[in-house]
Amino acid sequence: MRLSAASLKPIRFLAFTLFPLAIMSSCNTDGEKKQVKPETRVVLPEPFRAHKVVEVRPGLTFDVLSWGRGSQLSSAFLILRSDSSAIKYRSVSGELEGKITDAWNMDMDSDGNPEIFVQATSGDAGDDLKMYVYEFTDNGSSREIRFPDLTSSTKKQYRGKDSVYVKEGSLFREFPLFESSDTSGVKAVGKKKLEYLLRGNSFSIKEHKED
Repeated sequence: MRLSAASLKPIRFLAFTLFPLAIMSSCNTDGEKKQVKPETRVVLPEPFRAHKVVEVRPGLTFDVLSWGRGSQLSSAFLILRSDSSAIKYRSVSGELEGKITDAWNMDMDSDGNPEIFVQATSGDAGDDLKMYVYEFTDNGSSREIRFPDLTSSTKKQYRGKDSVYVKEGSLFREFPLFESSDTSGVKAVGKKKLEYLLRGNSFSIKEHKED
């Protein structure tokens, strides 16, 4: 059967329209590469080194910063309390040993006043845990809560490498134990798990033995 010129027009239209689109689609599929967005790194102006934001509730925010010039082993921390609802702003500062790695809030004693935890690491290998804790009242006043030291016997086997986490309103800390002669912390010989409880602005420690 021979097609007339009139009947060929729709075929020519489809051929000239769809064929280039098919080529473009094929090129886009074959040549398209997944774009990887570059990681955004916030560089703080000197003398600030770290910045963590802790929101307790809408309108009540704590900015935790470390700052200092020169030595990287010691500096200072600054906790800024911003209550935008009551338009009250307070701050507290102190000496910092090591580098800030995390900051968060809790109410471990259930008195309605948030405790701000500032976690830092220090030591020759940068693995020793340092914890700074402050409780803030509604009017913005603060109180430092001393975080307990390890016992002298535990210190002999401690080489850092802590794991800190919160579970059911309690603060837990786990770290490997080493022989006292293993000063570099090469081979662990055990593990210690400590639970921290807060009552009356004072910490108590409960040790959980390994199963």
